Amino acid sequence: MSENAALIARIIEHNTGGQNLETIDHDYIGVIASHHSRFVGDLDNAIAEALAEGYIEEQDGEYVATVKVWDLVPGTTS
Repeated sequence: MSENAALIARIIEHNTGGQNLETIDHDYIGVIASHHSRFVGDLDNAIAEALAEGYIEEQDGEYVATVKVWDLVPGTTS
């Protein structure tokens, strides 16, 4: 998995669930990624890769992290 796709999966995990929204939309992911110094590349490709790898899933046109993302996020557990 590319660094961009892993970063997108971590952004989605960090910004959904708990007291946050349950899902996050494409535009909001883009805003967060654009402020992240390590994200360089195409947002759509990174989202598609994270989807294909099973780290995120789409729900009604928005995105949510799967339990698989915990492998990418230090300090999180199931």
